[in-house]
Amino acid sequence: YYTSIPGSCNFEAQDQEWTSVCGLTQDFNDDFDWNISNSAVMGQMGPHTDHTPGKGQRFLYVNSSAQKEGNRARITTTKFFPASLGVCRVRFWFWMFASRQTGVLKVYTVEEHGMDILMWSSTRNEENKW
Repeated sequence: YYTSIPGSCNFEAQDQEWTSVCGLTQDFNDDFDWNISNSAVMGQMGPHTDHTPGKGQRFLYVNSSAQKEGNRARITTTKFFPASLGVCRVRFWFWMFASRQTGVLKVYTVEEHGMDILMWSSTRNEENKW
């Protein structure tokens, strides 16, 4: 159901095509990038399965193990959301578990003059699941 809603993405694109398929772009001014992988490639470092129902295998990830505190990996949507009050929603699943190098996952909106507004953040999952 969720992968058929306009604006949704399950990251089952090949290589770096996910940016255009999913309507996202890497921030060229950040410190490192998001990548596509699957549980087989991640091994013990990541989740054992993708969250996508059905045959989904790929997910978007950052490897924070070689990063310094304060480094950022940032992606942005290439589509603008209309101004609304309680209508626009972002739904995603995340996995951040049992790593000393786990940073903070933050979701921002950018208002019309370019100011970032923090909407949500998390430092880690308490359980080993999405």
